[in-house]
Amino acid sequence: MIMMKNIDHLSLDGRSLYMLKQIYEHRSVTETARMLGVTQSSVSHSLDRLRGLLGDPLFLKVGRAMVPTERVESMMGEIDQVLEGIEALYHQSDFDPINSTDRFSIICNDFEHDLLVPTIFSRLNQEAPNCTLRTHQQLIMGNVCLKKGVADLELCPYPPKDSSDLVISKLCSDRQITYYDPDVRDAPRDLEDFVASDHAILSLGTNEATAIDTQLSSMSRKRRVSYIGPNFTSAAMVVRGTNMLATAPSRLAGSIFRDLAWVETPVELEPVDFYMVWHVRHRHSPRHKWFRDLIKTVASDLPETSQVCKETIARRTVDNDAKGPKRKHAVITDKAAIVRD
Repeated sequence: MIMMKNIDHLSLDGRSLYMLKQIYEHRSVTETARMLGVTQSSVSHSLDRLRGLLGDPLFLKVGRAMVPTERVESMMGEIDQVLEGIEALYHQSDFDPINSTDRFSIICNDFEHDLLVPTIFSRLNQEAPNCTLRTHQQLIMGNVCLKKGVADLELCPYPPKDSSDLVISKLCSDRQITYYDPDVRDAPRDLEDFVASDHAILSLGTNEATAIDTQLSSMSRKRRVSYIGPNFTSAAMVVRGTNMLATAPSRLAGSIFRDLAWVETPVELEPVDFYMVWHVRHRHSPRHKWFRDLIKTVASDLPETSQVCKETIARRTVDNDAKGPKRKHAVITDKAAIVRD
């Protein structure tokens, strides 16, 4: 029988390796303790234990940051593989939603939240009644949050460019329409009126050029953007009571942009696609797959056109038939079609 002469490596457990990874990513013992929900002294003690096992200082205190040594830098790729393997072993059993007490978490913006999360939460309550759901506000670096395990997945309109370790799945699409306050102004009559108006837009990052601006630029035109907000809610709040326009997905007509009027955008635009993004480490997780399937089902049940838009378009058709050829323009709201001659 062959005995192992050195078994110190078996003292490296998954929890310690995960802690090491958190210190490496956050460069802070304090932040790591906060993320793990333990005391700072507990993290410091575990780090000292790893230093003894590996025979390396691992991190050096430089100012307020913990700077990794060359040994840690060389280990991180293998540590990620080990942690993914441990998670795969843990999740080999089937997921039992009825008896689970797990917490699921989603990163999303206001549009994805209003469109999907209420139904996701309702389905979760029905199928996994002891589970909880947490949503996080979408950040510019949402993909970093996925890699750090802050959330299970992200719902977003723009898939991350750096997706080597992320999985991207398209959920649904929506067309864009232009909203305005009918108590303040009329609908833009044509493209020239549209361009001459003040606009409110949404920008999730540093790039403020939208598909509309690209289209207008190709026609040697430029609109005036007077407000740039972090989400659709902020744009809707600014448009109310002003003469501004905001172009946004049509399904917002019944929620964030309710009580505003809308008109077809006089610029040809591609549909806006929305995606579900998750880290590849969850590939073998029955729990995660169950949650992804639930979200896909919710998205697949969405109507192609929102109910609000269907109703107002139907009313516009009736008004067109009643008014006849003299009718020049229709302003559409989520309550009634207002005819203007």
